[in-house]
Amino acid sequence: MRATNVKPIDLAPPAWGYSVGADDAGRPRQFALGPTIGDLSADLPRWLYPALYPTWGDGDAVHRAPLMITHADGRLSTRLVLDDTSDSEDEEGVTRTLHCRDEELPLTVDLVARAHHGLDILEQWVEIRHEESDAITLHDYASLHLSMTVAADAGVIHFGGAGWADEWAWVPERLTTGLKVLESLGGVQPHLQRCPMLLVEPNGPATETAGDTVAFSIAWGGNTRFELDVRPLPGHALRSLRLTAGANGHGAPYRLDPGATFRTPSVLWTWSSHGRGPATDRFHRYTRRHALRDGERTRSIVANNWEATYFDFDTERLVGLIQRAADIGAETFLLDDGWFGSAHPRNDDDAGLGDWTVNTDKLPGGMAPVAQAAVDAGLRFGIWVEPEMVNPRSECFERHPEWIVRDARPPLEYRNQFLLDVLRPDVAAFVDAAVAAAIEAAPDTTYVKWDANRPMTDPGSTTLGVDRQANVWVDQVRATWDRMAAAAATHPEVEMMLCASGGGRADHGSLRWFHEFWTSDNTDPVDRLAMQWACSHFFPAVAMAAHATTSGDRPLEFALGVALWGRFGFDLDLDALSDADLERCRCASVIARRTRELVQHGRLERLVSPVDRTTAGRQAAVAYVNDDGSRAVVLAYQITAPERDDVTELALRGLRPNTTYELRQLRLDDPTVSDIPGAGPVESRHTGNAPLPWPGRAAFTSTILELTAEEAGA
Repeated sequence: MRATNVKPIDLAPPAWGYSVGADDAGRPRQFALGPTIGDLSADLPRWLYPALYPTWGDGDAVHRAPLMITHADGRLSTRLVLDDTSDSEDEEGVTRTLHCRDEELPLTVDLVARAHHGLDILEQWVEIRHEESDAITLHDYASLHLSMTVAADAGVIHFGGAGWADEWAWVPERLTTGLKVLESLGGVQPHLQRCPMLLVEPNGPATETAGDTVAFSIAWGGNTRFELDVRPLPGHALRSLRLTAGANGHGAPYRLDPGATFRTPSVLWTWSSHGRGPATDRFHRYTRRHALRDGERTRSIVANNWEATYFDFDTERLVGLIQRAADIGAETFLLDDGWFGSAHPRNDDDAGLGDWTVNTDKLPGGMAPVAQAAVDAGLRFGIWVEPEMVNPRSECFERHPEWIVRDARPPLEYRNQFLLDVLRPDVAAFVDAAVAAAIEAAPDTTYVKWDANRPMTDPGSTTLGVDRQANVWVDQVRATWDRMAAAAATHPEVEMMLCASGGGRADHGSLRWFHEFWTSDNTDPVDRLAMQWACSHFFPAVAMAAHATTSGDRPLEFALGVALWGRFGFDLDLDALSDADLERCRCASVIARRTRELVQHGRLERLVSPVDRTTAGRQAAVAYVNDDGSRAVVLAYQITAPERDDVTELALRGLRPNTTYELRQLRLDDPTVSDIPGAGPVESRHTGNAPLPWPGRAAFTSTILELTAEEAGA
C-alpha cells in the first residue's frame, strides 16, 4: 500500500512543526515532528509514517496502544479511519479536530489540537462517543501519542520523589531501549509521587540555551501516566520513541454509555530547539494566561500561623501574631487548620473535619474579632479549609456515614480521615456550603487555602452501578473540579491557594480556579531550592507559594532569600524571633515588594543549577528580566562552603548588550532598603550580559542583586 494521496494538516505553532493527516487507506498518520518540517513525498510507503493514534487490535501486536476498548459486542479491536476535519478559532487560539470513526462500529473518536495564540504551546485531547447497543469499556484512554527518532544519548527528565515532602525531585535519565512507565496513583493528591510533567531531550542533553527539548504537562488532577517505548532501528544509531501521555487507566477502566462523551484530560506540549529556557518561557506565559486565576495580578505577602501555633491558639494569641505580621510587612494573614469543630473540636488531626463552625472555646467571639484585628492592622484575612474530607470523629460523619468514598468493605482510614463522595448531589452541596462557611465565618475574608490530605484508597461510590465502580477515579476528579469552579464563581473576590499535603495538586488543570499552589510541605530552604528549580520549568513564580520557615535549622536570612524566589511569605513563630531576625523579616518584605513585579511576571533565566552534577547541592542562581531587558533581579545562593570547582562567575542572560546597568545589592540586613525600584546606593556599573563575580562567600548565604539600565533609571 502506498500513500499516494497524502494531505498533511499542519497543527503546529510557529516555532516548531507537527504535521498529521491520513494515508490512502484513511488511517490517521503522523507525518512530521520537530523544529522544522519540510515538504512531504507522496510516494513514501505508508509504513514509514507512524500511526497518529494507535488503537488496540489494529494490526500492531507488539506495542501498547493509547486507546483500548472492549466494545458492547465483546470485541477488543478498534480500527479508526479519518472521516473529516474541522477548524475553529476563538480568542484563545485555533482548534483543529480530526474526526475519526471505527470502520464497522458506531464509535467516533475526535483527535483535538489547539494552538494557543502567541504561545507556541499545543494542547491536545481526545473525545470519544458511541451509539453501540450497550456501554463500552475504556481500558486505556491516553490524550497524546507521538513518534520520533532519538539519538543514542537521548534523555528524559522526570519529577518523581518519595512522596510527601519530596515533590519535584529532579530525575534525569538516559532513554534506554525498553518500555518506561512514569505514573502516579492515589486519585486525590497523586502529584506527591510524581509530578505530571516531563522533559524529553531527543538529541542528547540540552542546556538552558541549546539543544532540543520537548516539554509535556498532563493537565489532570487525578492519576497520570507517561509511557516511553524505545526500540532500536536496525542498521542505525538512531532509535525510535513512541510516547504516550494522559490519564492513568490502571485500575480505572471507564464504562461509557451510548450517547455519552468521554473527554480525556488535556496534554500541553512544546518543542524548543534552543534548550530548556524557551520551553519554560512558553509554559510560564501559558500558565499566567490560561491556567491560573488572575495570572497577571501581583500577589501579596502572606503570613501563616501554622508553624507558630499548630492547633493550639486562641483569639489573644492570633491577634498578637497578626500585629507582629503587620509589623514585619506582611499583607495577608492566613489562619490555618484548627479553627473549627464544637462537639469534636479540631485540636489535632483526628477530629473535627466536616464540622465547619467556629470553635468558640478557642475563639469565644467567633472569627470576626480575629479578622477585624487583621483589617485594623492593614492586612487582608484568610482561612484554611479542607472541604472534601471528614474525620470519623465529627458530627458530619456521625450523621452521614454514607457520604464517604468507599467500597463494600469496612472503610479504610488514612490520616484519621475519609474522602467525601462528591459525586453525590447532597455531598456536592455540602462541599459548597463548607467553603462558604469558612469564607463567611468572618465578613472580611479575602483569601482561602484549600487543602486535601489523603489519597483515595478504597474507591467506590453509591452513585455508580456495580459494573462501573472504577469510574470513580475519573468522575471524582471531575466532580471536585466542579466544586472548585463553583467556589471561584461564587466568591470571585476571594484569592485561593491550592494545597494537597503540599504540591499534590500542582497541575495545569486543577489550577484554573486558584491563584497559586503550595509547592511542598518541605520548607527546608536547601531542599526548596532544588524543588523550585525543577518546578520553575513549568510554573512561574507567581504560582509558587514560598514561605520562610525555620525548617532544616538554616540561618533565617538564607530561608528568607530562598522564599523571595516565589510568591513570598512567612510561616514563623514571630513571638519567638529575636529583634535582629524580625528586622531581617522587615527587610525581606521590603525587598519582596520591590522585586515582585519582576519575579512574579518577568522572564526567568536559570543561571546556576542546584541539581546538575557540577554544582548539585552547592550553588544556585536565577534571574528575572523584564520584557525589554532594562531591569533584572538576580537571586544567587551559596549553599555549602565554597569549594575549588564552584562557579566563580555569574554569567547573565537576557539583558541588553552594550548597555550600562546600575548594580545594587538588596541586603536582608539593611533596614534602610527601600521598596522603590532603582532606589538605594549604586554599588557598581555593569555592561550587558558580561559575567559578574560570584557573590557567595560562605555557606547558607543568599544574595539579591538589582540591575537597572541607566536610561531606564533616569
